[in-house]
Amino acid sequence: MIVGFDRKIKGEWLDALADQAAKGEGITALRQYLHGLLKDDHPADTARGKTVTVLMRIWVHLPPEHLPIREQAFDLLKKIRAGDRIWLHWGMCMLAYPLFRDTATAIGRLLRLQDDSTLSQLQRRLVDAWGERSTVKRASQRVVRSMVDWHTLANIDGPGHFTVAPKLTTHSKALQLWFLWASHAAAEAEIVEATQLLDLPSMFPFKLTVGKMDLRRSPHFTLHRQGLDMEMVEITNTPSQREKGTNTKKVSENRLLFEEDGSSKSRGIRCPR
Repeated sequence: MIVGFDRKIKGEWLDALADQAAKGEGITALRQYLHGLLKDDHPADTARGKTVTVLMRIWVHLPPEHLPIREQAFDLLKKIRAGDRIWLHWGMCMLAYPLFRDTATAIGRLLRLQDDSTLSQLQRRLVDAWGERSTVKRASQRVVRSMVDWHTLANIDGPGHFTVAPKLTTHSKALQLWFLWASHAAAEAEIVEATQLLDLPSMFPFKLTVGKMDLRRSPHFTLHRQGLDMEMVEITNTPSQREKGTNTKKVSENRLLFEEDGSSKSRGIRCPR
């Protein structure tokens, strides 16, 4: 798997790129815009180019199956509060970078067990999925630093020791349902249990107020009952549904994403017009 997210990314850069991409700017124009935006922070061309690449993968270079998710994100940009944009950036980062998704999941698990954690504890959690790779250690550090910049984590006694910041809330149900849509797609699982989707560890900085009834009403999800009290959630009209029908028995086997510790339980590129 590609590590990719190996630069600290500021929230203001994500805001600026999302706005420009939503206007329909072409890829070349977007890259030039970002080079101008980042020049003061990264005077060296090479370092700046690497950061631009990370940013472009989040909001511009998406595979075709994720384009509808981005299109709704562009629509939500016009309607939500400025402070709620982090919900969109977080979802897009999870779609773009499996390492970001797995790092967020590992942090969420750690902070459910204890009030604070360290970078070394986080990196040990990532070894099972990513191996003992120096690139992963460096990238996870950049992810944590980015999360601190976004006020979703807070440093304790300096970098490398962190805790969760106050949880972020939004009154927008549409934004929360989009966030769940992006999170489900990022998990790369065809079908998951509804209670798990509503409480994914990777969503640790956010407080959701939507529930199963909202999932049922959303056009993005299809719910199937299993047994007496279990409901499974599938993204509506996925390729697997169209080609082979709904498989309500397939549950994600990705333990890093869905199971608590010890529980049994060439990319397409398109800019908007």
